Amino acid sequence: MSRHLSSLHFMNTFSSKLDKALNNLSLAQYPPDAFRTMRKFTSTEVAGLLGVTEAYIRQVSLKGQGPEPETLANGRRLYTLEQVLELRMYLAENGRKKWINPRRVEGEECQIIAVTNFKGGSSKTSTTIHLGHWLALRGYRVLAVDMDPQASLTSLHGALPDFDYRDGDTLYSSIRFDDPIPTQQIVRKTHIAGFDVICAGLELTEFETSVALEMRKSGGTGFLLRVSQALEQVADDYDVILLDCAPSLNFLTLSSLTAATGVLIPVPAQMLDVDSTAKFLELAASYMQILDEAGAGAQWDFAKFLITKFEANDHPQANMQALMRQVFGEDLLLNAVSKSTAVSDALTWKQSLYEVQRARFSAPKTYDRAIESINAANAEIENLIVTAWGREL
Repeated sequence: MSRHLSSLHFMNTFSSKLDKALNNLSLAQYPPDAFRTMRKFTSTEVAGLLGVTEAYIRQVSLKGQGPEPETLANGRRLYTLEQVLELRMYLAENGRKKWINPRRVEGEECQIIAVTNFKGGSSKTSTTIHLGHWLALRGYRVLAVDMDPQASLTSLHGALPDFDYRDGDTLYSSIRFDDPIPTQQIVRKTHIAGFDVICAGLELTEFETSVALEMRKSGGTGFLLRVSQALEQVADDYDVILLDCAPSLNFLTLSSLTAATGVLIPVPAQMLDVDSTAKFLELAASYMQILDEAGAGAQWDFAKFLITKFEANDHPQANMQALMRQVFGEDLLLNAVSKSTAVSDALTWKQSLYEVQRARFSAPKTYDRAIESINAANAEIENLIVTAWGREL
């Protein structure tokens, strides 16, 4: 029996068609000459971000102190994110609220957090993007590194100026063994002040081959330091670096876990996801044992599990959450991220919930519940970061 369908023809045909269709869609949303901007924030939102009262923000504005917000006809004040950061620094320098500037000081190391799990669909990218944007809004300097060749985190930022993964604009250019380039050259600014990215693309897969060849030549575990060494070049510029890992435990993920100071493992409260996580942990433990015996084991400030896509009214999920709470104990974050159409809608628009105006949603209360859930989880993770720095909560 002869088969008529050529695998090469099939893959080439639909790879080209899909790439062209997605590129056209991206260009429709963000044309080459489009300038993507962050939305503006009301004085109520600014007060929440700064941890002060709205009356205090209004008083500062009326005194002509800090940046001058846009004032609407109804008297509402709107601030750009750049103005929020300017106001934060002004209050930290000129007021009694020194704590309002959260950035790390001398003696506090840049926190490198790997977001990882074995299974696709566990919300690794959503967790990374929402945590990164939250921290940037809170005043931290954040770098998000897309470690997944599928480049979901990268695609969420639309058309970034001058970026083309085919031209070596990914992390691979800084971690390859032959002629690596300075990491600063691949950092991309985004439309969100304080939030930068290092993009991903298919060339990241070449790291797996190059590691195998390098180990054949020299042996050892030197490849584990490639990500760490690349990030060290830019660590002084950031407070937090987030690594959005691929859904596999490959050489790149192992190098990311070695570079990390903290680890987040998103897990939906579903039997298949929890079972997959168990296998991920078993495989990771076997690798870590080998690395420990070779003297290359990783040490972290924290490692936590985070329940994602949670539906509290779903009885099986509630039971699975109880099981996870029993097994993981304090290593499971108290706050779970709720499943929400608001999140999926925002990601469809290539935005996080922090970028989208509440009014854009047909059911604003759905947005409210989603943002409340995400804020609670992100605040808990932020506490882990400042605790690792030795600060009092």
